[in-house]
Amino acid sequence: MGANAATKAWRVKENLITILAIELMNASQAMHFRRPQKTSPELESMLDAYRQVVPLVETDRYLSPDIRKSRQFVLEMR
Repeated sequence: MGANAATKAWRVKENLITILAIELMNASQAMHFRRPQKTSPELESMLDAYRQVVPLVETDRYLSPDIRKSRQFVLEMR
């Protein structure tokens, strides 16, 4: 049963990373709509770095590539 539990834990971890990536996409969009208001300098710096990887969603489009890029950003964040 240990192997089954490990496999499930790995899938849960992968799903959590995807959820965090999608939440970050949504939060970055929301921050854009709140302009010219700003957040903390640390978060503004992180959002600027994020926008270098994942562009703002201004038109209706297929978001899977953006989610993959966002997921990679989350994995590389430190």
